[in-house]
Amino acid sequence: MENVRKGKPGTPGTTSANQFIDTMTLVNKSYVYEFASEAYCVDHGRKKKDVVGHSVAHVFGEANFKRIIKKHLDQCFAGNVVKYENWLDIPGEEPRFYRVSYSPYFDAKGQITHAVVSSVDITSGKREEESLEKSHAAFKNILQNMHYGLFTFDTEGKFTFINDILVKRSGYPRQWYIGKSLFDVVRPEERESVREHFKATVRGEQVEPYEFGFKKAAADIAWAYISTTAIRDGGKIVGVLGVVLDVTKRVKSDHALAMSEKKYRTLFEDSLDAIFVTDEKGRLTDVNPSFLKLFGYTKEEAQKMRAIDAYVNRDECKQYVKVISEQGFVDKFTVKLKRKNGSIMECLLNGTPLRGPDGKITGYQGVAREIDKR
Repeated sequence: MENVRKGKPGTPGTTSANQFIDTMTLVNKSYVYEFASEAYCVDHGRKKKDVVGHSVAHVFGEANFKRIIKKHLDQCFAGNVVKYENWLDIPGEEPRFYRVSYSPYFDAKGQITHAVVSSVDITSGKREEESLEKSHAAFKNILQNMHYGLFTFDTEGKFTFINDILVKRSGYPRQWYIGKSLFDVVRPEERESVREHFKATVRGEQVEPYEFGFKKAAADIAWAYISTTAIRDGGKIVGVLGVVLDVTKRVKSDHALAMSEKKYRTLFEDSLDAIFVTDEKGRLTDVNPSFLKLFGYTKEEAQKMRAIDAYVNRDECKQYVKVISEQGFVDKFTVKLKRKNGSIMECLLNGTPLRGPDGKITGYQGVAREIDKR
């Protein structure tokens, strides 16, 4: 993983950085996998030799590649961070639902060479969520759907009933729940919040579904999405009915995507090249430390600037944007730029457009490198 930190393509090692994205792959601009983590292979039911060295089209099918995957990879190679979820009909397999994130991977020269891909199979969770949406209007239907964890409590929060699904997923034997309460399984840091939700349900209030982490028998932490309602007998509240959906995969997926974004930000901040991002009107929205060092501005000063203000010849800025809009990129565009102190320097610019979900340009990302005339 040290290679990734330094911006050098290559197979990541086995350092603790692998924890950042436990289902990570690297895809080059030829749409071929150069790296796939063990977790990725396990999650997708494939062996590493069946992924690494093969094209994305080979792994997921030509139709899926052309219809869904390629356009997102192309946006990533153009400098965009892309996220999406979609069903994929993989030849010879049942349809699977994936949550995917693509982040551009810059080499030491500031060029995008790969897409850092986090792809998580969340089919089970998606099917559970779709089923929950269909049956949420009537708890009677939920009770009949044994795909969910179902339980009841008394008004003190002690378990009075649990179904087989809950026993299986928690890992605790049914006897363990005797005399136990909901608060015995909730993580200590969330116990008070869950207790307040429970009390509100016992008071007869309408409580929105919420999530919390709980400790399974194997000591690992899982996450549950719980919906509760009061049980009444003759108008008196005598207990609470709970319906639980295991959302652990989704929570872990969200965490993996957050780590992916963190990694991309680290590459941006640590680059030796001056990297800048503008909106569609050319206003600077983000710059890295190397940009500030090269031009002599503070972060606050740069964020009040337009990119065109740094050009000696403003027409060169317009030509730079025109080339990007027409070609989709610009490479080694020679311009004269000025620092905060007024000194002039000759630079090479690279640039790509940033696009929104509708494909329209929302801004630009560029790299400026001063030409050494020594």
